[in-house]
Amino acid sequence: MKNIIKDKSVGFFIGTAACVLMFLSDILYIILDSSDRTFSLLSCILIFAGSAVWILSALIPEKKLSFFPFIACALFGTAFAHCLILGLETLSDVWNNVNFVGGNPTMAVLFIVLFFVGTLAAVISSFCGYEKKESIE
Repeated sequence: MKNIIKDKSVGFFIGTAACVLMFLSDILYIILDSSDRTFSLLSCILIFAGSAVWILSALIPEKKLSFFPFIACALFGTAFAHCLILGLETLSDVWNNVNFVGGNPTMAVLFIVLFFVGTLAAVISSFCGYEKKESIE
C-alpha cells in the first residue's frame, strides 16, 4: 500500500477523497431511500461504477489506464446530473407551493450538494496529475 501512494501528488489525494465522499454519500443515499421521487437506482449504479473505476486507476499503475479518472468523472457527473434533475422537480413543488411531483426536498438538497462537491473534486483532481514531478537539482 505504501508503494501505491509514495509518489502520488495532491491531485491523487483530492481524487481519492472525492471517490470516498461519493461512495459514502451513495451508501447514505441507499440507506435513506424511501422509494420517493428524490432517489434513483441509476444514480446509485453510476456512483458505484465511478468509484470502482477510480479504485482500479489507483491500484493499477499502468500508463495505459491514465484515462480512467476521466471515466470516473463522467460517471460521477452523470449521476449528479440525474440527481439534480430529480431534485429540482421536487424543489419546484416547494417553490410553487404545490404537491405535484412529490419527493423529499431536504434529501434532494443534501444529495445535490454532496454529489456536486464530489464531482467537482473529481474533475479538479483529473486535471492536477497523479504523479509527483521529479525536480532537477
